[in-house]
Amino acid sequence: MTPHGRAQAALWGTDPEGWAAHAERQNETLFAAVLDAAGVTAGTRLLDVGCGTGRTLRLAADRGATVSGVDVSGPLLAVAARVAPEAELFVAELDELPIADGVMDAVVGVNAFQFAADPRVALAEASRVLAPGGRVVASLFAEPERSESTVIHRALAALAPPSGHAPYLLSEPGRLDEAMTAAGLTVLDQGEVECVWTYANHDDVVRGLLSSAGGAQAVRAAGREATAAAIRAAAARYTAPDGSVAMLNTFRWTSALKEGPHA
Repeated sequence: MTPHGRAQAALWGTDPEGWAAHAERQNETLFAAVLDAAGVTAGTRLLDVGCGTGRTLRLAADRGATVSGVDVSGPLLAVAARVAPEAELFVAELDELPIADGVMDAVVGVNAFQFAADPRVALAEASRVLAPGGRVVASLFAEPERSESTVIHRALAALAPPSGHAPYLLSEPGRLDEAMTAAGLTVLDQGEVECVWTYANHDDVVRGLLSSAGGAQAVRAAGREATAAAIRAAAARYTAPDGSVAMLNTFRWTSALKEGPHA
C-alpha cells in the first residue's frame, strides 16, 4: 500500500462498530439513490469502492446483485463481511483496484473518490473494471454550507494540523463532473439527496464522529477528551430538549457511462 493508503487506513476504522452503528447508517437514503442511479438490480455485477462496513453492499445484494467491495481499512471490512457475507471483499486503494478489466456492470463510490490519492486516477480505475456500457456513480457532500454537520467537521479540523483529509474536495458544483470526464467517462445525470443524521444523545454523536477520519485525526492531535468536547459544543445548536440531535445534510451524486458496445 502507498503512503497515502497507509495514512488513510490509519484514520478510518479506529472504531468500526461505532462507524456502522452511528455513522454509516445515517446515509441509507443516499445509498439507495446511488444504487438506483447505477441501475442495480438482479444480476448486476457491482463494485462498491470505499465500501466501509458494507451497508451499500447489503442493499445491493438484497436487490439480487453480485457484490464486491474495496476499502483501505481492514477493520471496516471485517464488519462488512458480517453485514454482507456474500460479498467478495478486498483491502486496497481506489487508485489501484485488484479487479480484472471489464468485469463489472456498475461501480459506486459513496463519499469515497475525494479521499483517493488522485480522484481522476481512481475514477479511471473504476472505468477500467467496467464492461462497456457500465456505469460509475459517485456521491459526496454538496457545498459545505448546505450541510449542518459541517459545523462539526470544521470544529474537528480546527483541532488538527492541515492535512490531505479533504471531505469537500470535489463538492464545488462541476468538480466531480470534470473529474469523471477527465477519466474518460461520459456524464449522464446527477441528483441530490438529503439525509437527516439522527442521534439519541450526545454520546452517540461523539462516538459516530470520533469513528470518522476527521475524528481520528483530531484525537491524534488534541486528545480524545478535547475532541469529544468540541463535538458536543458544535452539536449543541442541533440538540432538542430531550437531548436528541438531528442534522440535515445535502449530498450530490453524479452518474457516468463507460462508452462502447455492451458485452
